[in-house]
Amino acid sequence: MPRKRFTIASFSIFGTPADQEVPPIPVVSAQRSSSSDELRVWRITRSGLVEVAANTMGAFLDKPKTEKSSENGEGNGIKFGVSSMQGWRIGMEDAHITETKMAEHAPFDSWSFFAVFDGHAGSQIAEQASKQIVKNLLATEQFTELTKLMEDANCGGELTPKALELIEHGLVKGFMAFDESSKSDDSVNKSGCTAVCAIVTPSHIIIGNLGDSRAMIAQKQSAVFGTQDHKPYLEKEKKRIEEAGGSVLVQRINGSLAVSRAFGDYDYKNHPLLSAEKQLVSAEPDVYVRERNHESDEFLILACDGIFDVIDNHELAQFVRGRLNVHTNLEQVCDDVLDECLTKGSRDNMTMIVVLFPSAPSIDPVRQAIETQWVEEVKKVIHEIAEETTAAEDYHPEDQVNVKSIADRIEISGKTPIPNGVPTHTIYTLIAQVLTSRQIKHI
Repeated sequence: MPRKRFTIASFSIFGTPADQEVPPIPVVSAQRSSSSDELRVWRITRSGLVEVAANTMGAFLDKPKTEKSSENGEGNGIKFGVSSMQGWRIGMEDAHITETKMAEHAPFDSWSFFAVFDGHAGSQIAEQASKQIVKNLLATEQFTELTKLMEDANCGGELTPKALELIEHGLVKGFMAFDESSKSDDSVNKSGCTAVCAIVTPSHIIIGNLGDSRAMIAQKQSAVFGTQDHKPYLEKEKKRIEEAGGSVLVQRINGSLAVSRAFGDYDYKNHPLLSAEKQLVSAEPDVYVRERNHESDEFLILACDGIFDVIDNHELAQFVRGRLNVHTNLEQVCDDVLDECLTKGSRDNMTMIVVLFPSAPSIDPVRQAIETQWVEEVKKVIHEIAEETTAAEDYHPEDQVNVKSIADRIEISGKTPIPNGVPTHTIYTLIAQVLTSRQIKHI
């Protein structure tokens, strides 16, 4: 009997009850649009999804772009991995920095610098920050004095209270100086970006946070430290906004901007009688100084709000710990986090950096072997389903196979139950990988 063809409207996001007969895999007919490869753009409104122009702020694609830009490296006794993904957004507006040497001269050659910049209304200032912020920090009088202090003191790299104070003030000055210098740059346009950075020295971790990107440090015994987001509805932020003549409506500045501190956003920084740190939107970061504990510090994470929108600090720490039991490749650890957050419903660009310290969790050979075996078994099943689907009489190469329907079918069969500790997204990721390898279009 010919296989029944389904439309998008017939799909259920909840899958098929286990007591029902396993249906054939639904496909979307190639005739549903003029070009099956063309990505359409949508915006969520009170009346539902509305198709909009591709340059509309806050708009989404009709399917996420899941290709990732990833890398890893090591130096100064630490390892790092980073991954970025565009996701549902119409463009990629994130940028980042991963430097195991902050600079080539002492003391910065033994310090590492990491940062994530989450852009909005354009990527321009996020990209600019990723290229210039380290130079702005090193050019401040505080960092210049710090260099001289540590040379004169001959302290062997130890950070004295005076040195830590200079770093803290230098971070604030460097952030403010970058924001002020970018104001006259026409290429920045109306874009803005949040920023979170970390200076990792042999003895300390110094974090600068601006907006709702976040840094967190995981320690043994499940302890987690995290920075506080800058949201307009928080009392301290709301007070500054109102004193600058603004208001907080629907948890946004003047009903529009969802963060209260950021680079750029110069339309919110034009009160002629107020200093830069007192404007509706401020570029003044909060600075956190933490002494490293080499016995308990496991890893540092810097990430944008696209991740923390769907997962909290403790849940993320536990997830990463579990991935470190299976993967030595830190790119893969970050990729897993992004895929998991996409499965959990994140609609934003996503970027995450993980910095590994010597006390980080290590490989669990038993858990690794169980997951590796399961992956191979599942891939075999997916290939079998793919062959069956493409062999159907009414299948056309331009049709799009539904990934979730394959996942539901695998679950209903009960042949390859997901082992404990394997992330939710893994089955979807494997299905997409197999279909891509077989050049089968999918949604």
